[in-house]
Amino acid sequence: MKKLLWVVLLFCSAYAFAQKNRNQILITNTSFIDVKTGRVYAPSNVYIKNGVAQITNKKINNNIPLQQIIGTGTFFMPALQDMHVHFPKQNAERFFKLQSAAGIANCRIMKSNDNTVAFFKNAAISNTAVYLPIAKISYNFFGNETYSIDSIANVIKTLTKNGYHFIKIFGVKNEAQFDAIMVSAKANNIMVCGHAISNVSAKKVLASGYRSIEHVGYFDKAKTPQALDSLLALAVQNNVFVCPTLDWVTMAYQAANKDSFAYRGGYEIGNKLYGAEWDTTYANNTKQLGEQAKQYKDFAKNDIAKKIEILKKMRAKGIKIIAGSDAEEPYQTPGYSLIDELKLIQKAGYTNAELLQMATTNADLFWQNTSPKSDFILLNKNPLLDIGNLLIVQYIIKSNYAISTKALLQDIK
Repeated sequence: MKKLLWVVLLFCSAYAFAQKNRNQILITNTSFIDVKTGRVYAPSNVYIKNGVAQITNKKINNNIPLQQIIGTGTFFMPALQDMHVHFPKQNAERFFKLQSAAGIANCRIMKSNDNTVAFFKNAAISNTAVYLPIAKISYNFFGNETYSIDSIANVIKTLTKNGYHFIKIFGVKNEAQFDAIMVSAKANNIMVCGHAISNVSAKKVLASGYRSIEHVGYFDKAKTPQALDSLLALAVQNNVFVCPTLDWVTMAYQAANKDSFAYRGGYEIGNKLYGAEWDTTYANNTKQLGEQAKQYKDFAKNDIAKKIEILKKMRAKGIKIIAGSDAEEPYQTPGYSLIDELKLIQKAGYTNAELLQMATTNADLFWQNTSPKSDFILLNKNPLLDIGNLLIVQYIIKSNYAISTKALLQDIK
């Protein structure tokens, strides 16, 4: 009975800070990672007030209510941002709590609907929001809609009021529709990003104000090295970001062998929650592919190899990469698959410091975020030595709240 009571008290204490709404956190003797420079500072104290962190060894007034975390042996850095997420078809709370447990404090939702906006609005007025990432929600144009030029303008005027933050284009019916979206988005100061569009030229899109290209689109269709160089120059000139989503290619086309899945980020966590569903979907996909299974695997491996070569050139040109795994396939554990994505991108020669920037400071640059406030994570191991060390998150710290990821995972159903 005493043991049970101790477990309950321990679990509750992990959430006590959020419930009491204290506004200061002190982490003692932790090593701060400056992701911009790749520098690790000697162990010291980190004092956080209202989302602003200060490295200090000064004594903090113990009369002020604050949460203290013993950080000996830990590493402190900005929280991660998942820059390519689709709103799940079911159990969104579980999906986004897993993202938080993986150290992700912000996510860019690239496929959404009215339920997405409603979900986050409801979370904001309940106690749930603190355990979820902050979401930037896209409004989607798919290309099969019969929007008139006027109706496009009217839709875009009301996006912010209706809870959307930016536009993602999957496709457009014609160039006139694309032009209307870009003109209205600019007039309303709304960001536009999305896929390579089959009926609009790469040069037009890259010069249009498009903020990011997903899946290395356009670049992977360049027919000559000279054509690729031309597109890369346009991307640099117009400050276009690229979100590769290599992990989605691997898993969607079943390029990875099933015996390797246990080594994926967060596999045990995801398998416990999604295992039966994953196995069924994977088996059905394999059955449907039949004789084409090898063809699909070969396509995926070749596609990834091609994109890695392009990413090498992007690195040399200084094109900003943002990281997102597009997790919606079997064996992609939400949140944790971001680390699998970074490991794939690493094959293009990026350093661990550059990989950290993709999931932190590059995302801030994408959003043009200049606020001194931030969210943070506390890690057991240094990710500058091994990017896989991002999997060992002890706490995610969001503004005034320090949340134990261990306790959060125990609560996810």
